[in-house]
Amino acid sequence: MKYLIIMCLIFWSCTDDRSLDPEDFEARPTFEVNVFQTQYAAELINAGNDSIPVSNTLRDYIDVDFLNEQFNADYLVGLTFKVLAGNSINRRQNLNFIFYDDNDVETYRVSEPIAAGTEDQPTVKSFSVVLNAQEIAIITSSVRAEFFVRQASTATNSGRMQVECIVEASYLYTGE
Repeated sequence: MKYLIIMCLIFWSCTDDRSLDPEDFEARPTFEVNVFQTQYAAELINAGNDSIPVSNTLRDYIDVDFLNEQFNADYLVGLTFKVLAGNSINRRQNLNFIFYDDNDVETYRVSEPIAAGTEDQPTVKSFSVVLNAQEIAIITSSVRAEFFVRQASTATNSGRMQVECIVEASYLYTGE
């Protein structure tokens, strides 16, 4: 009886003999990359009251040359920026990500205000920027991004700001 059951299972588990047509092949991988993470104290932006060219700003630069690869131009179908910000500074902070091409021409900009918080109750804000096909075509010419934070003019702020930016990229490979 045991052998009869085994034979039936083998017979029923057989599959038909189909060949894999490479024209029907499609893969959709998604990758997440943490491209930016920072934390700064209010004293740093207070010291920026005399910063040039824009007062009350804190700046940093990010190498995003990976967006400018031909690979992305051929297969990239989705791009999302996921940002998490925590603000315990007692002033509203304005986050800005500006993307530039090889000629230092602005290609794309993301701006978002983060409400003031306290050290006991920081403001936590999570937001996403989902790019459409036209925006993807534009941003893939970028090689550098500038991150800067701006606040109202004062030198008496206290607290800390934390920012993290993750890029989620979706690709489409077909058998063509």
